[in-house]
Parts: sequence; structure tokens; C-alpha cells
Amino acid sequence: MKKNCIVSLSAIMLVLIGCTSSPPIIEASMPLLEQPIKSMGENVLPAELNAIISQQPQGYTGVYNDVQFTLGKQYFSALGKQCREVFLNDTTSAPDKQRRIICKDNQSVQWSIIPQVIDSKDNPIDFGA
Repeated sequence: MKKNCIVSLSAIMLVLIGCTSSPPIIEASMPLLEQPIKSMGENVLPAELNAIISQQPQGYTGVYNDVQFTLGKQYFSALGKQCREVFLNDTTSAPDKQRRIICKDNQSVQWSIIPQVIDSKDNPIDFGA
């Protein structure tokens, strides 16, 4: 009986000690990105596209600088920015579409292409912005 009491108290003490200790601090040994992400100002869309993206519904298709684009769904990012999917297709070459994300800067109300974390270097389609 005395032995069971000691074992039970020891188990409870170990659990309490484990709950009160802080987790180990872990630091990354290598960066997740090779280059820092560019600020939104460097990827601003032209003014003609800005109006179209703000006013047109999902599914709208247009062409700008030999790039066909289709507007996708709208949503709010974790940073609170209004964002939208855009599917790009270079009209002069392959029929493959590339999915990109554009977000509106809350202060300047300007749409910008958000850099992808994983770039598709085989299919670099953009508006030339």
C-alpha cells in the first residue's frame, strides 16, 4: 500500500514538473527563402488593370500585353489585405496557365502581384509590371 502511494505521488510530481517547464528554444539552421520577399511597391500593376481588377467579377477574362488573364475568387489575407486569384496565360506561347495572387494595398488602394514563395522558373508569365 505504501509502495503504491509513493509510485502515485512520484507520477503526479513528474507530470507537474513536465507541465511547468518551458519548451526548448529552436532556431532554424537554414533560411526558408533564398531571397527576401520584395515589398508591394515593386510589383504594382498598371492603372488600367487596377480598375478592371477592382470592378470585374470572378471569371472575367481580358488581355494585357499579350497576357490573357482570368480573375479568380476574392478573399482577405491573414494580414487583412483584400486579395484575389489571377490566372495568367501567355497568348503567344504554351497554353499552360499560371496562378498568381494579387493584393490591394490598404493605404494606396493599388493592386500588386505578390511574390510566390516557390517560383515557377519554367513559366515566368507576368504583366510586365
